[in-house]
Amino acid sequence: MNWKTVYRIVFFLWVGTIGVLSVIPSPERVVSVSDKFAHFVAYFITASLCYCAFKREKLSFLVFLGIAVFLYGIAIEVVQYFLPYRDFSVGDIIANASGIGSFFVIWGVYSRTIKQKSEKLK
Repeated sequence: MNWKTVYRIVFFLWVGTIGVLSVIPSPERVVSVSDKFAHFVAYFITASLCYCAFKREKLSFLVFLGIAVFLYGIAIEVVQYFLPYRDFSVGDIIANASGIGSFFVIWGVYSRTIKQKSEKLK
């Protein structure tokens, strides 16, 4: 089994876990962490796993991945709107988008740095 397959398995398990945790009743907080920070981190990880699982260097494909992960987050919020024990939150959507965007900004800076270093070595 190659790394891409492993990343794809981990990605789909992660997305499934996020989906399940998003539709079950919220447990009492064990750790005091901001809900928005948790959304930010969860979607940063989702975007990074998605990139690793479906790695392509074309910008159009990266934009597609970012939009797909963002729409997944919106879909979960819409489902939560109809659940009596959950709430729809625009703030959660913004936190999700911030996590996704942060991953792609960090990825962009990192990939440019690597590209510049490799060009200097030539």
